Amino acid sequence: MAVTRVPDRYQVIDAHNHVWAKDGKLNVEDMESLLEAAERVGINRLCVSTPLTTPCPKPDEFRKNNDVVFEAMKRSDKFIGFCFVNPGYAQETLAEIQRCVVDGGMAGIKLYHQYFICDPALTPLLEKAAELKIPVLMHAGKLMDTAARLAQPRLSNAAHFIKAAKMFPETIFIQGHIGGGGDWEWNLRMLEDSPANIYLDTSGSVIDGGIVRKTVAALGEDRVLFATDMSFEEGVGKILDAGLSETQMQKIFHDNISGILNGRKVK
Repeated sequence: MAVTRVPDRYQVIDAHNHVWAKDGKLNVEDMESLLEAAERVGINRLCVSTPLTTPCPKPDEFRKNNDVVFEAMKRSDKFIGFCFVNPGYAQETLAEIQRCVVDGGMAGIKLYHQYFICDPALTPLLEKAAELKIPVLMHAGKLMDTAARLAQPRLSNAAHFIKAAKMFPETIFIQGHIGGGGDWEWNLRMLEDSPANIYLDTSGSVIDGGIVRKTVAALGEDRVLFATDMSFEEGVGKILDAGLSETQMQKIFHDNISGILNGRKVK
């Protein structure tokens, strides 16, 4: 059976993926399936986190989840860890960034929908990210149906990212999964002429016609990051089918996220 696969020359980095826990520990079987799927479609390395979707994860909860990421990193050098935190616990969040990023070698911060990206509660975190020169990747979307909005009342969209990027111009923001659902075209219209420190990843299962081409047109090829968020075939196929040039695909598959990750401040 033919498999859609990225040519090896691109050395692909998936900017948004996950490893998960089982009974409080790394789900090794799931991790191995993830690596197998990545290999099949031509992905070389994966930025992974283990986020919590509850309204207010406690420090001991997000520390345990970050330990799952550490275990995955120990098992395979294909994994690039991102530290998940709940910024509502300011001091504990900064301590966890120290443990995971500065001391532990993780390469970024992962946020979910506990707060809007521009909420003042994120100030210490966003200042620390700028200091360390690490990206902040946040779950995002422009939800349209009432039930979804009620389920995620503090889900950030492009307007929130623009506000945050202007408040913290030295911080690198990655808006998660343009293909995650909702009104992605509204999102792109908002991001036209947006601050240069906002990046957008291509992940998500949505494969609407033109989604990648329009994303590149709105932000430019230097601010788009390839990602799957576990939708591997869709994630690869919509890039390969977007009619991009070799230069554009090289940047999106590898160079853009590589430049961000290589710019981090190390010990």
